[in-house]
Amino acid sequence: MAKQRKPAPRRQFMVVARTGPGRWPHPVEVGVHPDGKDSTVSFSIGPHAANAGGTVPIDRVLDGDALNPMFATEFEAAELHWLVPLLVRLRDGEDVTDEIRSAYTALHDKRPETFS
Repeated sequence: MAKQRKPAPRRQFMVVARTGPGRWPHPVEVGVHPDGKDSTVSFSIGPHAANAGGTVPIDRVLDGDALNPMFATEFEAAELHWLVPLLVRLRDGEDVTDEIRSAYTALHDKRPETFS
């Protein structure tokens, strides 16, 4: 009898940025899956019909205690520099999920959308 594979656990992402068309050469959506050093950041770049993106391990998004310059354009477009210190702390093992949610809420007057 063949073994049944367990489905991979669904990752819950908080959408921390979503730009509209026209603000930048391309729309940007950024999500964070908080899971300590195993956290990931998701990127969706471009108009819906032709967007590109994926998930990136948090240690690749950061360069030491700063943002990896490879992601500077997206963070600038989405005005996400407030998130970098929280990502550093998240990578270092702190649970900053509530702080990310609170910071987002303070900036946008609503809770961040979540998706899996």
